[in-house]
Amino acid sequence: MKFTNMMGALLATVSLGAALAVTTPTTDAQASTKTTMASFPKKFQGTWYYYQKGHYNRYTIKAKQTSFRNFSGKKWRTGYSPVKVTPLNKKTKNVKKYQGDTVLFMSKGWLMDHPWEYYSKGIKINDPGTEGYKIVTRHYRGKKIKSLFIDRVWDASNGELHLQHYYKTKAQAKAFNPTGLIEDYPD
Repeated sequence: MKFTNMMGALLATVSLGAALAVTTPTTDAQASTKTTMASFPKKFQGTWYYYQKGHYNRYTIKAKQTSFRNFSGKKWRTGYSPVKVTPLNKKTKNVKKYQGDTVLFMSKGWLMDHPWEYYSKGIKINDPGTEGYKIVTRHYRGKKIKSLFIDRVWDASNGELHLQHYYKTKAQAKAFNPTGLIEDYPD
């Protein structure tokens, strides 16, 4: 009886090892298919608010799409950007096929969101057109809350850099920016 149990355990171990060897891809195969991210990480997902000049701008992040609703120039502006996956080393500058889509990748601890039609290898934080996201902790009424910190660089040559904190509730958004200024510099 003991011999049969030992043989069964040995057979199961050998079978499992063979199955793992067949299904585990090699490191070289994984390295050759590096692409941009296919979706936003869960910690970034949700609806975020920013209070500005008497209005609440809304930024919604879903797994595979972002959307916004901002008040600017006496009217509401809306839009959305689906996430597009591309190889990290591919240049998509001036490719119009997926215009309006966004590319996601990590750069120096920031989640980067860059327009598809302007993406190229080597894009990093503080390059014109980039938006970088981090989740930071802030204090609100004696509690720690999460805030979506956005670093936007629209035109570095003229210093057009926007730093804003978005919050999960409208009350938090107004509490941290009660005057409704356009810029919201971190603590």
